[in-house]
Amino acid sequence: MKRRQKITLTLLTAATIGIGAMATSYATDIGMGMGPGGGCAMTGKKMAHPARIDSKLAEMKEILKIGSEQEEAWATFAKTMKQQKTEMMSAMQAKMQQRTSDEQPAQAAPDRIDERIQSMKQRLAGMETVAATMKQLYAVLTPQQKEVLDSRFGRDMPMQF
Repeated sequence: MKRRQKITLTLLTAATIGIGAMATSYATDIGMGMGPGGGCAMTGKKMAHPARIDSKLAEMKEILKIGSEQEEAWATFAKTMKQQKTEMMSAMQAKMQQRTSDEQPAQAAPDRIDERIQSMKQRLAGMETVAATMKQLYAVLTPQQKEVLDSRFGRDMPMQF
């Protein structure tokens, strides 16, 4: 009976080590904050297709009940959101095409980190642009509209539609 227990324990240990090695390998392939293949690793969140941007902005405008006196600030905000989302999606598509290209030579780890830093800097600049137009819009909203925006933006009205 003891021999059988030793064999079982040995097999379980080997299986655990094997699973751990596979998980480590998979986690290494994911990279820093990225999903498999460099995609978005935001579980439960969907990256919207650019065609949905206009409908999401229209929905947001309706929910906020933007009035005519707020139209200029809204138009600036909506234009900025659409531009930033389109640029982000274009950059992501270009990156995905680059990764699937067979002609791409292997990239050194420091170069990959530098590339990710550049992408993050571009994303930060885009978010700062959106934040500036958001503040302009927020300044012309009524207290009720601010309450709606405060409670919903980033939840069911995310910047990343």
